[in-house]
Amino acid sequence: MNKILLFSCAAILVLVAGCTTISPDTGTPQPVSPVPTTPVPTSPVPTPGVTEVSNPVLPMDAEVVLGTGEKQFTVWIDSFEIDPPSEPGKQTITIYVAAKNTGTEPVQLVWFSRLTDVAGKIYGGIGISHGGTGARSGLITQNVTEAARDYVVVPVEDFEKLSRGAVLDVYFMEKKSETVSLVPDYHVRWSVDPEIIV
Repeated sequence: MNKILLFSCAAILVLVAGCTTISPDTGTPQPVSPVPTTPVPTSPVPTPGVTEVSNPVLPMDAEVVLGTGEKQFTVWIDSFEIDPPSEPGKQTITIYVAAKNTGTEPVQLVWFSRLTDVAGKIYGGIGISHGGTGARSGLITQNVTEAARDYVVVPVEDFEKLSRGAVLDVYFMEKKSETVSLVPDYHVRWSVDPEIIV
């Protein structure tokens, strides 16, 4: 009988112990070591020395603010013109890009234009457009806008492809001395609507 009573008490203790929960200590919280994490990039890694716009190809009528603080300016496509052929088999496309100084410090710019047709063929670019010198603005002061002329020469047989639409890349350099770097400070891409270049 004593054995049965002893086993019954032991069984009850085991049962009670299995159903009992311990409430957490509500005293001082213990510090938790942070779990090291690797940041996930939210945008592509930019090209060193080049400020890219967030949208890779902007609409043709888009205005883009470049620079920071006191040295800031807004750029946009002003117009395209088709020049008379300068030499047999070649067609010259003139591109005017406008820049307005929206900062307080004067800024002087050089830029190079590059056109890519619907087939992916490229014309112009850094060190090529405008006979290799690119477009050059004067010293643009606060709230003043200047449109400078750049041009790209294309073979006559390729001209028709550009009339079907294109992408205009413009590489901007701030002119800080007589020697202009060919490493762009800014790069903007605009789509060119079909039949603008005709």
